[in-house]
Amino acid sequence: MAPAPALAQWSEDFESYGDGQLLYHVGGWSGFFDEMNVAGRATSAQARSGNRSIFVGPGTDAVHPFIPNYTSGQWTLSAWMYMAREDHVEDTYFIVHNEFEFPGPFRWTIEMQFDYSTGTVLDDFRPDTPIPIAYDRWAPIRIDFDLDNDAQTTWYDGQFLSTGTVRLDPSFPLAVANVNLFSAGATSYYDDFRIIPAPGGAAVLSLGALALAGRRRRHRRA
Repeated sequence: MAPAPALAQWSEDFESYGDGQLLYHVGGWSGFFDEMNVAGRATSAQARSGNRSIFVGPGTDAVHPFIPNYTSGQWTLSAWMYMAREDHVEDTYFIVHNEFEFPGPFRWTIEMQFDYSTGTVLDDFRPDTPIPIAYDRWAPIRIDFDLDNDAQTTWYDGQFLSTGTVRLDPSFPLAVANVNLFSAGATSYYDDFRIIPAPGGAAVLSLGALALAGRRRRHRRA
């Protein structure tokens, strides 16, 4: 598979696809391991803007690789997610890799786990600050990357979720390689993906570090 080259900016609103269309080898989308049976589908069941979103149901493992990868500069990756409380019967995940090649290797940088047992979302690799899931409405996801300084900060529903390095190991590539939407059994929808230059550049990342420090101070006083 050869996804379309990543431009300086990327966006996806799913309006160019038919209702129910399998997002496999179209618009840069595929399934993990390039498998058709785990690709997502365009749907009119929910939409934040326009008439379409991507349906991520049980067993979906949709991916959109960026070729070439984003490897320098400050970038903001954003998307909107909708999940009904009654559909959250298993965990579902919003994932970004910093290395992603069929059939491998794969290196994770962020894994947002929407935990059905607790009703919270956390970053699996930086799990200290889980926050409640915003059910039955569209909620924004935002990740600010500073690829020049190996830093990232993740936000969900306007709240700070985590901050840390882009690479989980110094030997891993310093890059944003894809978006990966995986469901172990829940049903959710995503819409209005964007990658744009980060407003304020590295200053945005420092806000995440301050938010984390503030939470830790409050925790120590409790």
